[in-house]
Amino acid sequence: MELHIEIIRLIMGNKWRFLMKDITTNDPVITNTDLSIEQQNDDSMNRYGLLKEQLKTSFSNEVYNRVQTMKILKEIRDNEYYKIDGYKTFDAFIKDYKLAKTQVYDYLRVAAAIEDGVVEEDYLLKHGFKNTVMLLRNKSSKTIRRSKINPIKPLRFQLKKKDSYDFYKKNARLTSFILDEIFQNRKDWLDILVDQFNSLK
Repeated sequence: MELHIEIIRLIMGNKWRFLMKDITTNDPVITNTDLSIEQQNDDSMNRYGLLKEQLKTSFSNEVYNRVQTMKILKEIRDNEYYKIDGYKTFDAFIKDYKLAKTQVYDYLRVAAAIEDGVVEEDYLLKHGFKNTVMLLRNKSSKTIRRSKINPIKPLRFQLKKKDSYDFYKKNARLTSFILDEIFQNRKDWLDILVDQFNSLK
């Protein structure tokens, strides 16, 4: 018996599928080729899903690694640790590590902005490094909501003891919380500290 076959292209879920149909009986014709194509489609979809997840993870890791690199470079520069290895300048240090000067200074700019409260670290993680750099180059940019920018200028003061400096430097948000908490809710502590400070004069 002769088959009259029509190939129909169907959408199955989010993929195309080809179906052979016997025109005389309107019955689908199932072949080994159909099964292998369907298996290939399933394998491709599974592989694609896995690759998308890996891409998301890779992107998250890349942003996280950049954040860590920014913090490391800023600490090395701020504390002039590069001089321990005999470098006279920070630029000489980054040149020896074959780091692009423009990129390093972009890292430092973003790290300083996060530390000063100009940009939240969450903004960097959500929008990426390039968008954050563009935002900082054009502070009047409307790409970030007003609530993401801290309107209060950062405090600048010097600590007398190195261990205090190291602790507060590593914990900038904690430092901000402590100072606000003491001022807002622990006035009695603040009064004691003010009296102690005045007695040292």
